[in-house]
Amino acid sequence: MNTDNRLFMRQDGLVATDMDGETVMMSVERGEYFGLSGIGGQIWAWLEQPRTLDQLVESVCETFEIEPATGRADLQRFLQSLQDNGLIKVVPASAHV
Repeated sequence: MNTDNRLFMRQDGLVATDMDGETVMMSVERGEYFGLSGIGGQIWAWLEQPRTLDQLVESVCETFEIEPATGRADLQRFLQSLQDNGLIKVVPASAHV
């Protein structure tokens, strides 16, 4: 996943709510449910506003006291999973106004 100068943002058309500490989402378009807890739920909350990979890595590492190299690798896998499931999209920073 090439992430230089790109923003990660929530996909349109998702309904999300917090249920007992877990973020539960439904893709109206796909008719599928997804759940995130712990770090995943926090990352989802941060994605309320579009963010770069570097911004997300910094937040994850500071909040959860994770080494940057580990945080970056784990975060890239997690973001790829969100993208593969149609929950987020990645756009060039210049395309987001």
